[in-house]
Formats: sequence, C-alpha cells, structure tokens
Amino acid sequence: MSIVVALSKSERRTRIMDFAVEEAKFRNEKLIIVHSLFGGSRTSEEEITEGESLLKWAEEKAKAEGIDVETHLLVRGKEAGDDIIDFIREVKPKMVIVGVRRRSPTGKVIFGSVPQKIILNSDVPVVSIR
Repeated sequence: MSIVVALSKSERRTRIMDFAVEEAKFRNEKLIIVHSLFGGSRTSEEEITEGESLLKWAEEKAKAEGIDVETHLLVRGKEAGDDIIDFIREVKPKMVIVGVRRRSPTGKVIFGSVPQKIILNSDVPVVSIR
C-alpha cells in the first residue's frame, strides 16, 4: 500500500513532508507525492516548472530518509481538488496527507478549498496538517 501526499507550494510544505516521512517510516509505506495544476491556458510554464521543482524537493527529502517515493504532477484539465480525488481513487492508498490553513467562511465560499474537498470526498482516511 501507500500514502498519498497532496502537496502545494504553501509555507506548510516542510511540515507536511516531515510528517509524511515519519508516517511512511512508521507504517513502512511508500509515499506518492502529488501536485495538481489545471493545464492549458490556465497554467503557465512557470507554474509547471515550480510544480516540478516542488516535487523534486519532496522526492529528495523522502529519499534522504530512505523512503520509497514516487511523484506525480497532474495536469489533466481538472480543478485540483477533483483531480486529486480522482487520483486517490486510482491508486487506492492507505491514507492521504494534506495541508490546511485557516480561512474565513466567506473565503471558503468564494475561493473554495482543495484540502476541504479532499477531506470531504476521500474514500480513505485523511490526515490534515496545519
């Protein structure tokens, strides 16, 4: 089995990866690290490069701790929350790790929340890191 880590460029990425690495060690599981971008005209080359760099950083962090890891940059024409939920259903991990941040109720309504969508729609347990 595996642990999916939904990773973004947030300032919490180090905390999320630290937790994910420790959890993978404890459970003796592979990490599957995923970052989602919409694609097409809604995604710039710079965003793709940043996503690739983020995943490379996370992969190196996991490998340095002896963790089996794979990364996926999803650019499939879907909103990030929907894309990651579909990915979770495809790979059937043991659990999912996401980062969350405090947002006002209005902010959630206007901007939505990828972690919220994952937490509410995942078929497997989700750990949220704040």
